[in-house]
Amino acid sequence: MPQPADLASVRAFVERELVDFGAEPDAITDQARLDELEIDSLGVVELTASVKREFGADVPLEALTKDLTVAAVVALIQDAAAA
Repeated sequence: MPQPADLASVRAFVERELVDFGAEPDAITDQARLDELEIDSLGVVELTASVKREFGADVPLEALTKDLTVAAVVALIQDAAAA
């Protein structure tokens, strides 16, 4: 069953996923871009699949790019989950 997509849960989810993809926990800030965290295109694809599993939300691949900040990714997931 999909989880609620409130700010705290989405932020915690994104942090967990980024750490799983190899990002350093201390480097994950709202202003950090995915490419700065060394998240590659495969990581972006895996993140969209994880969002679907966790929140039941579809985030288009073209919307989730490596130059997005962590804060923008969180907002994108929240918007997709609310739709």
